[in-house]
Amino acid sequence: MSVISTIGRFAADYAAARSRRQTEREIRSLPLEVQKDIGWPDIEPRHRVLPFTLGAWAGCK
Repeated sequence: MSVISTIGRFAADYAAARSRRQTEREIRSLPLEVQKDIGWPDIEPRHRVLPFTLGAWAGCK
């Protein structure tokens, strides 16, 4: 695996995680009635696994 492909994978993983966080923030900013209508979960999971961790880009994939 080359350095370029590792950096590319890191950039793609980071962009995807950032997009997910931004989408979640935008949905949570909607009124509760709208969140309920679209089926957004109102209960947080107890142990949330972050999609972007050091292992994601440190060659652990």
